[in-house]
Amino acid sequence: GEAGLLISKVNAKNPFFGYAGNKRHTEKKLLREVFKKGDIYFNTGDLMVQDHEDFLYFWDRIGDTFRWKGENVATTEVSDVIVMLDFIQEANVYGVPVPG
Repeated sequence: GEAGLLISKVNAKNPFFGYAGNKRHTEKKLLREVFKKGDIYFNTGDLMVQDHEDFLYFWDRIGDTFRWKGENVATTEVSDVIVMLDFIQEANVYGVPVPG
């Protein structure tokens, strides 16, 4: 299926208290009036895919890209290539600053 953003409803049963000391970052993670007036959802930043049996699978993380020699590189694309090697079971990739 098509990848979609995983969001979580914020309410009394499922509160989101925010990031300690960072109101601006907290507000950036909240989506308001998504389905109806007054509702609030937490943006997890996770992209999920639903299969033909309605199981959900993690697909990617929004923002998990980095610039390399002028190109945007998705960390999941790199890890997908690495695990094609028969002696690699699982790989996690993330960008780090490189001096110069």
